[in-house]
Amino acid sequence: MKTSLFTYFLLLSLFSTAQFEDETENKTVFGGTNVIAKNAAGQVGIKSKDGKEIVPFVYNKIIENHLGLFVFKVNKSNGYERSYSLGYYNRRFKQVLPCQYNSLLALDDGFIIASQNSDRKFGLIDTIGRIIIPFEYDEMAAPTEGLFLTKVGEKYGFINKKNSTVIDHEFAYASPFSEGLAAASKSKLIGFINRKGDFEIKERFTSADDFAYGYAQVFFYNQTSVVNPAGEILFPFIFKSIHSAGNGQFVFEASENLRNTLATTLPLLDIAQKPDELSQYDSIITSMDSEIDSEILEEKFMGVMNAIGQLIGGNEFKQVVHLHSEGTDQLYAVQKKSDDENADSNYNFALMDGNGRMLSEYRFFEVKPDEKIVIEETEKGFISYHVDPTGKLTKVED
Repeated sequence: MKTSLFTYFLLLSLFSTAQFEDETENKTVFGGTNVIAKNAAGQVGIKSKDGKEIVPFVYNKIIENHLGLFVFKVNKSNGYERSYSLGYYNRRFKQVLPCQYNSLLALDDGFIIASQNSDRKFGLIDTIGRIIIPFEYDEMAAPTEGLFLTKVGEKYGFINKKNSTVIDHEFAYASPFSEGLAAASKSKLIGFINRKGDFEIKERFTSADDFAYGYAQVFFYNQTSVVNPAGEILFPFIFKSIHSAGNGQFVFEASENLRNTLATTLPLLDIAQKPDELSQYDSIITSMDSEIDSEILEEKFMGVMNAIGQLIGGNEFKQVVHLHSEGTDQLYAVQKKSDDENADSNYNFALMDGNGRMLSEYRFFEVKPDEKIVIEETEKGFISYHVDPTGKLTKVED
């Protein structure tokens, strides 16, 4: 996903509010018999199987997580927009934090990043309410590789759990660390810093993603390529998106009119390595887009290629979903458009390995990549399968 200034922290501050809209009532909590319920006045609480009140019915919503319960109250406000104050109950249904927080984020290691209602400052607390990191930061992200990305005033830096500054707050923009590097900027362009705060990759991009599988997607305005940890750009900036899928393979999306020419065009284009060279692709992208009418714009040209630009599986795909990268096994779900309007490939996905070999027919109407699940529609109804890195299917029982 393309990063931009403040996007990461906007998502963090809206984390709990987003969950608020998704949760349903009459849901059991912690795998027991207690349920989230609503009283006649529309207030939400938790009651036991025999109707005993466990959590008082004074909230607008209650969300279960691995640490306990986040409770919500709607703030008084004018107009259509709603805002919430959040609190926290532990798994023993004891209230630890009153509804005095703007946002709460449960971390995997048993701590909570919280933002106070009073001054919107961020800090870190534990599950008994002790303050681990004081509420003194304007923004704070979940830790990655042992470091919290924080903002003081208008500058970003990194701290550890002891609240010691590891990298000074001197960056106009920064993102969390991934694979030892973090996108950061002291100017109008973005590069990547190491854990000492030094630029390992110079500032020369307008935006950048995190590193994954040894590469990061980088942007020069609406053009994208990938960079390795040494700062080497692999491909010309002619893609709409491209990201590493592991084992030296990349999933990309390009302009439709490159479908039949990418394999021959790509080797002929020089790979720009400096900011002043990147602008050479402006005219290429502009001329490409100008040749595409509105109908074709709705189509996708996606594909898989290796580090030297060779297409894997051909150029006929309109969707590619990366499922697995384990050891030497690569697995994708692919969909392609056929001239035959009734062809299964127009609507369904097939499985393809990292050599471009098709492992199934076009039979799956939905793919859930995070869960590694594909869903097939049959005469008897929908059937879900878990798929392993080799393409083996295991039926998911209801």
